[in-house]
Parts: sequence; structure tokens; C-alpha cells
Amino acid sequence: MDFEDEKEELSSFIIQYEKELQIENNNSNLSDLKNHNQNLATQIHQVVWHSATCNFAYPITYYGINILTAYKINKILFQLIANLKCIGIHTYRSIYDRAGENRNHIKSFDWWASIWSIDDIIEVNIGKNNYKKAKIIATNIDHSKFTVHVIDPSFSNELQINREALRPVRPNKLNWKINDSCEFKSPKDNKWYEAIITNFDFKIHTFTIIILSTKEEWKIELKYQSIYIKLLYDDTIKWINYKIINPIIGTPWFFISNPTHIFKKLRNNLSKSHIGEGNDRNVREIMIDERKLVGIIFKVFMIILVKI
Repeated sequence: MDFEDEKEELSSFIIQYEKELQIENNNSNLSDLKNHNQNLATQIHQVVWHSATCNFAYPITYYGINILTAYKINKILFQLIANLKCIGIHTYRSIYDRAGENRNHIKSFDWWASIWSIDDIIEVNIGKNNYKKAKIIATNIDHSKFTVHVIDPSFSNELQINREALRPVRPNKLNWKINDSCEFKSPKDNKWYEAIITNFDFKIHTFTIIILSTKEEWKIELKYQSIYIKLLYDDTIKWINYKIINPIIGTPWFFISNPTHIFKKLRNNLSKSHIGEGNDRNVREIMIDERKLVGIIFKVFMIILVKI
């Protein structure tokens, strides 16, 4: 629920209520009430327990909020999980709408970081997007900071860094094809660059590789491909897994977006989309081939809803 648009109306109601209350209680001391800054809630945060095995749901709590940090949601959620665990109730997933607080809560977890442990091999950014293999030596309790030892004779220092500087080691690929994208370690500066494989020479067993940013061309022998060529790293991979390790009991935990809420938001975005000028202009303007097809789409959408 969002009361943002009704703040002024609710403030007027409070003022009127105070006046009526003072009339009824002339002898009461309402100075504290008058001077109190009424911070009205703009949202409702609710926690409902759903059974995964039977048709049972129980609202555990709800309360008004202005903002709720990811840390507070984490604390509320996993403290509740611990309490349920104590009475023999096992939980394994949480379902959310797409409020900003919930999105930040989900993003605050990292599947890769949650499973890394001491002696695991990862890649660390030692500066300017130059990644080298390293071994984890230590980590804090929430796996947001790590101490690593870089596995490189020329760079033997231990580093204490944030999670953002680490990434999983990508598996080696041996069956490369022409036009495959890759990361190439330039022999000129030992840094990794996005590149593309342009040719194979089977007679002398070499790759021809072009670095996209500089257009430099290199030839690499097949036997050295594991040293100089890697799969292109997808930086979004650490956010596409809505799965973590439950910090209370160590079992997998899943985040799921509420499908009913997502469906409703899609309907709302379609219905509110229009083209206009000035104050009538809407930020949601859904166009196909420069034609306004929102009306047709919305009608089809409503027909689907009726049939469902």
C-alpha cells in the first residue's frame, strides 16, 4: 500500500482529531502531542507464513514504514527463520513483490560469495580490470570482505578487498570457433581484453585473435590457449541466481518474485501508457513501429484476464 498521495489529507485528519480530542479532554496535557512530528508511513511491510505442503497461510506481522533497509529485512527474515527452526518448521524460500526495499534486499545477497570458503580459488581485480587467480585466506562473517593471496610469482602480496573485486574462475574452453568472443591476455602488457577469434591455421596450429578495443592482431599457438584465451566474462552472472545459502541452517534459500504482483504491474504499465503533450505526457509510452498500439494490447490483455 502506498499513502504518498494522501499525506496532506491524512495530516489534516490528524489536526482535526487533535482539536476534537482537546475539546473532550480540556484538562489533559496535549503539549507533547502537538509538538510531536507526525512521520506518516508511506508503505506497509507485511510478513505472511505460507505452508508448502497444505492450504495454510498465517499473517505473522505487519507495520507501517517509510523506508526499510536491506539489513533490517535480512535481520527480520532470518531471525524469523531461526525461531521457526526451533519449533521444527523448515523454511526454504521467500516470495516478494517488486518494491524497491525488496529488490535491494535480494541484491544484498550473492550466491557465489555465500558458497566461497577458505582455500577456494577465485579471480581478483588487482587494478584497472586486470584479473588474476587468487586463493581465499580469510573472510568476514557475511562474506562481504575477503583476504586473498594472488597466485602469481610477480605479485605475491596478500590483499584485503571487498566482494566487488572478486569473481568466479571461468572454466577453460578448448573447442573454439571462428567469430567466438573471448577474453585475450595481451603478451604486451599481460592484461585481459575483449577479443574475437578470426581464423585458425591448422598447418602451424595457431589462432588469429583481434583485440576489439585496439584492433591489434595476435597469433597464439593452440598449446597456449588456456593461458591466453578465456571465456568472455558476463558481469551479470552473479545477480541472475535468486538463490543463496541460508545463513541460519546452511541449506539453499530461494528468492521468488510474486507472480500475481508482476502480472498486475504489467497490466498497470500497459493501461497507463499513452502519448501526450506537456502535463498530459506520460513516461510510459509503449510504441510499435511508431504507432500507438497500447489500446489494442490492453484490450487483448483484458480478454486474457477474463478468460483466465
